[in-house]
Amino acid sequence: MNYKDCEVVVYFCGGINSYYQIKQWQRPFEELNKTQKVLYIITDYEVYKQYLNDQTLEVIYIETFSDLIEFYDNNEFAVTLYINNSLRNFQAIRYSRGYHIHLNHGESEKESMRSNQSQAYDYVFTVGQRGIDRYKEYLLNFDVNKFIQVGRPQLDFITKMDIKKDNSQRVILYAPTWEATHASMNYTSVPKYGEQLCKKILEDKRNILIYKPHSAIGTIDEDCEISNNKIMKMVEESQNAYYMEEENINDVFTLVDFAFFDNTSVMIDYLHTNKPAAYIEILEDQSINELTKAFKTINKDNIHNVIEILEDELKNDSNNEQRKIVKEYYLGNYKQGESMDIFTKKISQYIIQRNEKIGNIKK
Repeated sequence: MNYKDCEVVVYFCGGINSYYQIKQWQRPFEELNKTQKVLYIITDYEVYKQYLNDQTLEVIYIETFSDLIEFYDNNEFAVTLYINNSLRNFQAIRYSRGYHIHLNHGESEKESMRSNQSQAYDYVFTVGQRGIDRYKEYLLNFDVNKFIQVGRPQLDFITKMDIKKDNSQRVILYAPTWEATHASMNYTSVPKYGEQLCKKILEDKRNILIYKPHSAIGTIDEDCEISNNKIMKMVEESQNAYYMEEENINDVFTLVDFAFFDNTSVMIDYLHTNKPAAYIEILEDQSINELTKAFKTINKDNIHNVIEILEDELKNDSNNEQRKIVKEYYLGNYKQGESMDIFTKKISQYIIQRNEKIGNIKK
């Protein structure tokens, strides 16, 4: 197999529950492909089949480590991009004749976003200054030259969504995360507050609920799965509720009047809208402190007053001024299309830089 005309590889290790990560980068990578040909390497066959159904960029399925080594050696790619933290990313990082750039699928204040794994990549692209500061705070051997701020290209491709509703109705988004693989990363509010929250929202006919859980919700914890199923049943039985699957989560923000989030990258992207929201606290984590200046915090002390808080925030938006400051810290200050332009130029810069180095080695 010869893919020598491809200079950019997107290496994806993840199961079908992680397919949303591919969807999230779809539009930026399609734009990048106009100037630098992009190839996806996928290591899961179910993901590969799904990709063929709804993606247009070139793709190859590689199952074994030995096939991956041979494929890289035969094609000499300039840049490899990574959109998650899979441990199997390190199978591709062994390739030493190209640059490895970590993008992730979104920034959050979860511990995975400040992992020492980042040191293995040649460069890590961050959204705003907070992305750089977060690594600086937690890494013992922080190298500022590895962390490059490019903004959030996804936000350049938001399209307006519509929903049938009366003028008096408000759209409320509940977008919880999953339970993760270990306790220190389990920020999901679903088993603790999810059912109670959705029930309270739907008691008022002025509210339209959009439920958008993480695609892996309930895959690790049985209690989480049970609660998610109960919420799904609640949504199905209500005329004022919707379940959101594969649609772009950033697009649904155009509908939303208020949102409830766990500690996720979705909450950070939502800063782009300048709309009020609430953060649901499950784990006490000081790293979230700066972000919570932008939103109300819901926890065990005030969950019983959640509707009163919702109504007050819809009317007064008490965090509005502080949120503007937090937004710039997390997302930067980019004009429409500027982030995508910076992203493309940085990739091109590293391709040229890499090719020059390879040329010097051959001489």
